[in-house]
Amino acid sequence: MHTDELADDEPERPEIYVDGAWGRTANPNTADGELQNIAAFGTGLARLTGPRRHAARLVVILLLLPFALAALIGIAHVLSLV
Repeated sequence: MHTDELADDEPERPEIYVDGAWGRTANPNTADGELQNIAAFGTGLARLTGPRRHAARLVVILLLLPFALAALIGIAHVLSLV
């Protein structure tokens, strides 16, 4: 049975992480949760320094490069149809 009182020999329960931007946790399967996850990812990237920051930037660029390439190919295909 769960009670709000802790015995002397019990460890303290860990705090639940709550993102400061929203002040609450969100379901990660919703748009609100996805925005919260993107904000937390961006905050983590902003805190990195040195070689870890450069490595993280490289990974993000490598992930975004195919989307940019696909957009350029799509635009070229549309222009070739005109």
